Amino acid sequence: MKNFIYISLSIVFFSSCIPLKQFEDTVDENKELQSIADEMEKDNDALKVENRELSSDLSRYKKKVELLAQDTARLGRQNRRLQHRYDDLNKNYADVLGGLKATSTKDVDNKKLLTFLQQLQDDLQQREDALIAAEQELNDKKRRLGKAEAELQAAQQKLEEQNKRLVELEDMLFKKEEAMRSLKQSISNALKGFSDDELQVHMRNGMVYVSLEEKLLYQSGKYDVNEQGVTVLKKIAAVLEKQTDIAIVVEGHTDNVPYKGRGELNDNWDLSVKRATSVVRIIMANSSIDPYRITAAGRSEFAPVTENNSTESLRKNRRTEIIITPRWREVFQLLEMEEE
Repeated sequence: MKNFIYISLSIVFFSSCIPLKQFEDTVDENKELQSIADEMEKDNDALKVENRELSSDLSRYKKKVELLAQDTARLGRQNRRLQHRYDDLNKNYADVLGGLKATSTKDVDNKKLLTFLQQLQDDLQQREDALIAAEQELNDKKRRLGKAEAELQAAQQKLEEQNKRLVELEDMLFKKEEAMRSLKQSISNALKGFSDDELQVHMRNGMVYVSLEEKLLYQSGKYDVNEQGVTVLKKIAAVLEKQTDIAIVVEGHTDNVPYKGRGELNDNWDLSVKRATSVVRIIMANSSIDPYRITAAGRSEFAPVTENNSTESLRKNRRTEIIITPRWREVFQLLEMEEE
């Protein structure tokens, strides 16, 4: 699922737009938003890689525990067999001693009997040593098994937490994208009746773009919005004011033909900024949108949609774009929890 934020703002502040402090704060916020969005994408990929690594560790621990359990069971059986043999030898030794006491020295070859008893005692001692060694090995296996089980449990818990965070992150991103798709559809519905060469509504990089052609809003070289443009902007404002969890950037764009007008405008930078602020003022005047959520920016001729090599391409580049971005507070909070 692709859910990224791409906000490229090269903004020239015009003294009649917005207060310098607010404008600079908005620029800094958008730069930080872009940086955090890139980090979010990297963190999402890292989470998936770590998830795969944890799954591999989990499988390895399970195999290790299974082998240790098998060794423990085998040693347990061996230990019981040795114990039985030790008990049998002890019993035989006791029987021989009892028989020796009950038998007359005339009927028993004492030397052979003593040799037999010595061999029996040596065998008994070997069995006892083997039993002790087996018990030590069994205890060692049990300790290793307990350690492996603890590691397995820790790995399972970490994997579960990682999966939970990953699911939450993907769910948030999905909801954000669905909300933006719904918003795009609402704007498209509100602007039915206008042709594609007047305006376009589309999504890119998780953001909604409303691109308004110059002829829909202004006269050539002017920044005062005409009556038809005001009608369009009112419809857009009516949709946007219902969305409280979005940020709005209005960008003015020109072609690369030098500005030849006279008066207060010096060049295409001035023209693009004044057009953006004109649109912002109309949106603000016809809605209850919090002014802290909206920014006016002039891009001049430096963000064209196509090369300025024909009349048609020049027309397409002369546009005003309303860029709507979801806010990502919840996602950032989840990523901050992941870093702790």
